[in-house]
Amino acid sequence: MENISIILTDLDGTLFRDDKTISDYTIEVIKKAQAKGVLVGISTARAIESAKEFLGEFKPDFYIANGGALVTANNREVYSCQFSVEETRKMLAKVYEVCGENIEMTLDNVSTLYWNRPENERGDEFTRPKAEFSDFKDFKLPAMKICVAITDENIANQIAASIGVQNVDIKPFSDIPWYKFSKANATKEKAVLALSEYLNVPVSNMAAFGDDFTDIGMLKLCGRGVAMQNAIPQVKEAADEITLCNMEDGVARWIEKNIL
Repeated sequence: MENISIILTDLDGTLFRDDKTISDYTIEVIKKAQAKGVLVGISTARAIESAKEFLGEFKPDFYIANGGALVTANNREVYSCQFSVEETRKMLAKVYEVCGENIEMTLDNVSTLYWNRPENERGDEFTRPKAEFSDFKDFKLPAMKICVAITDENIANQIAASIGVQNVDIKPFSDIPWYKFSKANATKEKAVLALSEYLNVPVSNMAAFGDDFTDIGMLKLCGRGVAMQNAIPQVKEAADEITLCNMEDGVARWIEKNIL
């Protein structure tokens, strides 16, 4: 596909194998694509520092992070969208109000991941790298993303309603029983449009890979949307094609066949 000059890939369930590693084969294929002049970047719900923890020798040309709330390229911020301090405080208070004092949640901004689970009870790879503890009772920083350990859509909508449902992007995770909350414009598709404008490359020249709810808009927007074989049905329906699963180097196999 000669017109594809940018590749965007999700991490968990997509580029990552189930143990959060990237195979040597995949890294080698990505390096060959980059040497050919193709830009390869990540588009993930993780914060940048959390993503870097697992990337090994893969050096992305750009980052779409925090579910689309932050875009960086050439070591500069291209796009940023976050809850204000007031909005953040209202949502955190609502979480405790509707979910109870024992509810588990995380919050991230540009530099830090916060978690209200005590450090000695941690260990889930989903939360690496090390998070700072906060009980979120007197939190005074803006948030790019808040994740709450709930599965009930009605409860999720109640939380969002604290600042207006129309102002919040609400998505469940398919692999863990949590919901993600970010600003309405903090989506992967909005981030892709910002990156397109910054790099002066049309979205039709981009190929995107994903497996979960937050990837659907991105796959529909880009010139080639590719779902993993292990993707949820909704992602497969939105994609132009399906590649092998994350355990079979599906991203790299597609790049090797279509780009190299």
